[in-house]
Amino acid sequence: MKAVVVTSSANYEPRAEMVGKILQSFGHEVLWLESDFIHREKKKKTRRVAGHQYIDTVAYKKNMSVRRLYSRYDFARKVVEALKDQPIDLLYVMIPANSLVPAAAELKERCHARLVLDIIDLWPESLPLKRIKRFWPVQYWRRLRDDHLDAADLIFTECRLYQEILGLRKNPRLKQTGVMYWAKEREAEKAPVFQQDKERIHMAYLGSANHIIDIDSIVYILEKVNQRKKVRLHIVGDGESRDIFLQELKDHGIETKYYGTVYDEEKKRQVFEKCSFGINMMKDSVCVGLTMKSIDYLCYGLPLINNIPGDTWKLVEQYGIGVNCGKGKADECAEMILEISETIQEKRESIRRLYERLFTRQAMEQVLREKVLPLLEQEV
Repeated sequence: MKAVVVTSSANYEPRAEMVGKILQSFGHEVLWLESDFIHREKKKKTRRVAGHQYIDTVAYKKNMSVRRLYSRYDFARKVVEALKDQPIDLLYVMIPANSLVPAAAELKERCHARLVLDIIDLWPESLPLKRIKRFWPVQYWRRLRDDHLDAADLIFTECRLYQEILGLRKNPRLKQTGVMYWAKEREAEKAPVFQQDKERIHMAYLGSANHIIDIDSIVYILEKVNQRKKVRLHIVGDGESRDIFLQELKDHGIETKYYGTVYDEEKKRQVFEKCSFGINMMKDSVCVGLTMKSIDYLCYGLPLINNIPGDTWKLVEQYGIGVNCGKGKADECAEMILEISETIQEKRESIRRLYERLFTRQAMEQVLREKVLPLLEQEV
């Protein structure tokens, strides 16, 4: 049987790659269809990989622009053109872009394929300005997704929070839904060996320093901990708010070590071996239940300093994998961070066990085996 995995964003390609490889391990032929434009770097790809087909994507410079919206629309149109005459048994489409949902519904009918939608982010729900979400163009943007969901034979979301926000389990029009967490592979022999510093608490911040992270809360909590025991923050990543973030940390007396963007897993492992916590704090207007950075932290055994609601908050509560920092609770959070730091080795071991159970390739494979394989056994 032939499966096609479609994604419009380089950010989602690790997930697309793993899904496709698992489908191959089940004995299916797989084609990856993806954009030739890298959103994060605003440039075209130069590398080509066998088994992957690249859609010529309209380039853009601004994240919020008419040209970017047109680029998404044009990508969806070109996906239909590329696949409309191909024999496909399984169409696996990652969302966003929202315009891919009606395109996928059209392809399902044309190709007589089973359709799986994998919802990885919610737009416009994740827009930081709530008043904008009431405008007609934004509502139309949301309906591009919502009005065509019932075409899918199966809808995955990357976290349970998205199931609740979209009302998937209460929608009688939908055939089947499920949650499939991101997976991160780690070589067993490269498991981190914690290097504890008796003089200070080392913490990690991984990912983009942008307009949606809660810089004020991060700095305030670190300052509270720093008053009792020295803190050094290791920053792996970049973003438009990087200079503001670094200056705020400096102004409040927080030691920092800035690495810039790091893709090499061995280098990340070396940084995280020094750290006792990973920071996972965003502004409360952001619509997210589980971040990729939190899975990176868990993979390397780091307890979370977290304010993300939904799945992450519940995991911290249920399994004790860090500290949930609610509004106005900075002093309590700082106290809990100091307490956990005293028994950090034991905590890191329990976190790695949770990672093995929920966020590995094996965990993802089990979900796909239980949910997707039965679809391929049914007649279209």
